[in-house]
Amino acid sequence: MDATPKLQTSLSSIQTILLTLCLLQYINPTHPIYATVCDCNNVKIRGILDLESPYYCNNDAMENQHSTRIPTSYTLITNQKPAATWKGWTCRQWTKTKKITGSFWIGSFDTTYSKETKLITPLECWRMVNDKKCGENNMQTGPTSISFTATPTGEGKWYAVKEYHTLNCIAEQITVRQERPDQPIESPFGLLNTTQQGGQYFINQNVIVWGERTTNHSYSQTLLKGKGYLEIPRAPEINNSSRLLDDIRQIEISFLNKPDKDVAATGFKVTGIPLTYLTFPAETTKILYETFKATINICLKNTNLITSVCEEYRYLHKSRPQRSLLQEVQFLFNTPIKDE
Repeated sequence: MDATPKLQTSLSSIQTILLTLCLLQYINPTHPIYATVCDCNNVKIRGILDLESPYYCNNDAMENQHSTRIPTSYTLITNQKPAATWKGWTCRQWTKTKKITGSFWIGSFDTTYSKETKLITPLECWRMVNDKKCGENNMQTGPTSISFTATPTGEGKWYAVKEYHTLNCIAEQITVRQERPDQPIESPFGLLNTTQQGGQYFINQNVIVWGERTTNHSYSQTLLKGKGYLEIPRAPEINNSSRLLDDIRQIEISFLNKPDKDVAATGFKVTGIPLTYLTFPAETTKILYETFKATINICLKNTNLITSVCEEYRYLHKSRPQRSLLQEVQFLFNTPIKDE
């Protein structure tokens, strides 16, 4: 028996294995591969108040844009008024009819029932609510509704047509709401294209009525309190927003460095959220005020510096020539501030 073919096959397999090992040795790097990753010891998660993409992995940008962190406590408040809500009623009436047709044959009757909606006025709706009457019938009172429902009764006659009618009524209490006076009124039936002063609205076979609404006065609500770190920009004449980082809640809030007078306490407007402000203790507020004052001086002295921040401050300075910008922020402290 010739063993030559088997020997050739074995040599071919050995050559294939050797070639594979050589290729693996060639493509396998002898030096480690480095990859840039975020600092896992400083993991942060964007919260519901984050308004910009996180920058934690860009250490150079963080070093260049912001100064050292300043520990502080804070309070987040809003002056947004809650949606105005008030009670209303939706009313509906319909007539049930029983029709009996007597045939020539004694004792043979054909009985049918039907229902017809009755359109009512807002005044009739208020009468239902106040008098609790459906025609001449008393309505039953429930937790959120009053109603009278019945089926007409009556006998038929030989070789004649008889009809019996009963009025049915229902009034249900609803809640309507309005975010702002210039926005439409919301109801269980959808948006109502009317004003609160209108007091009524027709939709399909229903009429909706409501009375006086309580007027919302000034409103301020504390959203949350906490502790975190303040990051003030290194060039506030270019970037007019600072950051508050709360590691416990894992949120980041950007706010304007310019103090705002729309809140009772000295507040700083949160960017991107209307009528929402951050307030800080006196020592933190003083740091922010000094930053604001320094920015004003930089913008007024360097007239060639063209930034949106400086344009705003110069406009404020120009529009109020009778008052010093430093006097504009005297409300920050009880003691007067002297111009330097």
